Amino acid sequence: MEQLILEIQTYAAARGVLPTTVVQRAIGASGKTWFKWTEGGSSCSLHTADKLRAYMRDNPVGNGPVSARDANTGEAA
Repeated sequence: MEQLILEIQTYAAARGVLPTTVVQRAIGASGKTWFKWTEGGSSCSLHTADKLRAYMRDNPVGNGPVSARDANTGEAA
């Protein structure tokens, strides 16, 4: 879980957004989910981790702010 958290933090910093934004866009979870993960109160399933990584892979850092992109298609909003 620590590795996934680091990946999300690194991606979010490179995009100029909060990690909670990445989680929300990638899997539709609330900001509370991110805080539970970082505080050790819960963890995600492998399926969820795969979805997060796929989102980050499909929306590379050089493609503009994540908040301006549609999470499902990658098209500009």
